[in-house]
Amino acid sequence: MKQSTVTFIICTLCVVSTVIISFITYMGIDNSFGFIVVYVVFIIIVLFYWTILLISNIKKIKWFELRKRLLKFVGLFISFSAAIYIFTYMFRSSHIDMYDLSIPFAMALSLTFFDLFSFKES
Repeated sequence: MKQSTVTFIICTLCVVSTVIISFITYMGIDNSFGFIVVYVVFIIIVLFYWTILLISNIKKIKWFELRKRLLKFVGLFISFSAAIYIFTYMFRSSHIDMYDLSIPFAMALSLTFFDLFSFKES
């Protein structure tokens, strides 16, 4: 199986299982603890797989391309962080958390490096 096919199957399973978990938590189903534990373990394994895939594909790209991507990542991270802090200050000026950096980090990382998850050999 190709790497992109495996990644597609994993992404599809993540989406379907997330929908099922959302349904379970919304409906308040009590006897689903086993499925939730399996879901959490699956998500941890998927994150580990994607991290290894990302690192192996970063090694394959040229230095100039990597530098461009890192600069794009830093720019997006700073922009998203500034937007979060501005909106937080405007709507909740009394309470600003450092936890607000996780969402801009994840968004900048995914927008910059998402295509490397399904990198194909040419």
